Amino acid sequence: MNPPTYGLWLLFGIVLAPLYLMLAGWVFGRPREVRLPLIGVSFMAGLTALAWGGMAILALVLGAVSG
Repeated sequence: MNPPTYGLWLLFGIVLAPLYLMLAGWVFGRPREVRLPLIGVSFMAGLTALAWGGMAILALVLGAVSG
C-alpha cells in the first residue's frame, strides 16, 4: 500500500464508522419508520454536498488568486 492510501482507509474505515452505524440503525432498526431514515440520509447528503461545493469554490478562488 502506498502512504496516501492509508489516509483513505483511515477516513472511510475508522472516522466514518459512527456514521455507518447510525445509518444502519436508521435503516434496519425497529420500530420501522420510513420518514426518519430519509430525513437523516437527506441531511447527511446535504451536508456532504455543501462541504464538497464549498471546497470546490475555495479551490477555484485560491487558484485564481495564486495563479
